[in-house]
Amino acid sequence: MATLPCATNYFELNSIQIIQACDCVSSMEKDYNLLHVLVVLFQTKQTVAAARKLQISQPSVSSMLKKLRVQFADELFVRNKNMLEPTPKCNELMDRIPQLLEMMDGLYETSGSWDVSQMRGEITLVFPTTLMAPVAPSLLAELNQRAPDLTVNCISWGSDTINHLEAGGNIWAVGYLPMETNKNVMQRPLPSDRFILVKRAGHPLTTNDLQSVLRHPICLSVIPGYIEASKAEMLIKKHKLDKSISVRTSDSALMLELIKSTNTIGVMSHRIDSTLPKQFETMPLPKELKNDTFQRGVSLFYHASNRHAPFTQWLFTQLDQQMRQKD
Repeated sequence: MATLPCATNYFELNSIQIIQACDCVSSMEKDYNLLHVLVVLFQTKQTVAAARKLQISQPSVSSMLKKLRVQFADELFVRNKNMLEPTPKCNELMDRIPQLLEMMDGLYETSGSWDVSQMRGEITLVFPTTLMAPVAPSLLAELNQRAPDLTVNCISWGSDTINHLEAGGNIWAVGYLPMETNKNVMQRPLPSDRFILVKRAGHPLTTNDLQSVLRHPICLSVIPGYIEASKAEMLIKKHKLDKSISVRTSDSALMLELIKSTNTIGVMSHRIDSTLPKQFETMPLPKELKNDTFQRGVSLFYHASNRHAPFTQWLFTQLDQQMRQKD
């Protein structure tokens, strides 16, 4: 079996190191070192942004993408204006590659006595409102039990979150992709998020065909600081459908209250399904929406100074496990 390089520093490899590291697998015509390039492309959705993240040239990234397409016999990304949209094959790979890279990472970790129970002081954990209720409670319960001397400030993703991450300190954030950051902010891919329709019990909507859905008010989640508009809204504009979004909100509790008391339909994370009371029902997205908006990439963001911190690995592992359990 070909040896693999340490994944811990895959964001820091320059182009020369990448080429040198490829020697061990060139005979197999499979360059496993390109996997981290695929991860960065998935995160940034642009070859230019990926080049900045990897600190190599944009033509080098394009060349590596060509090799990846040959290796996986798939386009992996299709261009949508100035963004790269992952293909179903790419989404499937991204559900597996990060976990493989983490396993590789573990081969190079030195044994130590660190345990999360040693955590003291204060840290800040940030979640988008769409993932706060489905993901944060179980994580906080685990921290409360295992690290009783730790104070956790758990807040919603805001327009200043990236600035706080770039400034450094004890802050970790779960966020959607793509997200524009500088080189001081690291990303580790988590399981992607998928979306569903949420309506009140007894709602007159009985089928999820697009025209039936669009007869009712639509409410969308807004993530402050997110650089890309809702894909559901983009699709409505793309197809010139006679429909306007009724409400945009960053408050999930407000959205659920609106859904419960009116015929409004919400587009929400599928992970909220298991937390909803009986007053709510869920439906799959219409096939037209599902093709374009079915899922979003998710990453754990943190400052480069925390990339080797034991807590970063612990947090990533916990989030990855919890989010996979809710898939």
